[in-house]
Amino acid sequence: MGKTLIFGATGNLGGLTAALLHESAPDALRVSTSREAGLSRLAKRFPQAEAVVCDWNVEESVVAALDGVSRLLVVPPDMVTDENVVTPNIINAARKAGTVEQVVRMLGMPPGFTLDQAPPAYVRTRCGAGLHVVAKHHLDASGLPVTYVNVPAWIMFNLALFVASDVKPRRRISMPADTDSARMWVSERDIAAAFARVLSDPVPDHIGRELLLTSPERHSYADVAALFSDVLGETVPYVDHDRALRASMGEAFDTMRTYLRCERGTYDDVPHDPAITELLGRPQETLRDYITEHQGTFR
Repeated sequence: MGKTLIFGATGNLGGLTAALLHESAPDALRVSTSREAGLSRLAKRFPQAEAVVCDWNVEESVVAALDGVSRLLVVPPDMVTDENVVTPNIINAARKAGTVEQVVRMLGMPPGFTLDQAPPAYVRTRCGAGLHVVAKHHLDASGLPVTYVNVPAWIMFNLALFVASDVKPRRRISMPADTDSARMWVSERDIAAAFARVLSDPVPDHIGRELLLTSPERHSYADVAALFSDVLGETVPYVDHDRALRASMGEAFDTMRTYLRCERGTYDDVPHDPAITELLGRPQETLRDYITEHQGTFR
């Protein structure tokens, strides 16, 4: 069997997944970064793995990174990924490599959602479903052995990104009301553990599958505020305000707000699926668990 390649291993989900695979099979792991400066970080964190630079916007760079690779994980960052360039490059490079047995691709979209259904403004944000719906369109037509790991939920690290700057100094959750929705939440550690499981299981076990990682609970912004109040032992109200979102997103604020408005309600009919606990072999992390463990970030 060839190497397992983790694209963007300096990122959050890629790095967590690589760490799990590095524990179990470090010699079979190849980790990539898009910048030379990232190589030293990868070498320090994954000393027994092979670290490479790969610019997936350049097909020849992807071809070189896939040399001898049998499995790969693709988790694209929001806003900066052009799936009409990146995904065709990966598809073409995988065909040229001739060794790829499994492409594991993260999605974050309602099952069955298609490019034709996505409003143009949604797609232009290059976020969430607006990003992944384009990639899936290409991958479905590619004939490659693909496993989709679909997370139609918010990842829990978004708490630190979106709300920490107001919870910590002002003891409030502030997000624009026109972006509110009763969302599922899944932790980054559970997602990484699911990726690692899929990449470690026999290849035929998951080819052609779309694994849904969901949660049995949903939380509006007011629900999240109530959890913070309970865990911190102080009243943390929800207020309709864009201060925290502006602070976290900077120049990308308008893009993110457009995405969140388009996303609102899109996921309301997605049912909970037990796939995550079946993959993990344990209960999944709840939003209360996460806030409790990371409360130092918000105090």
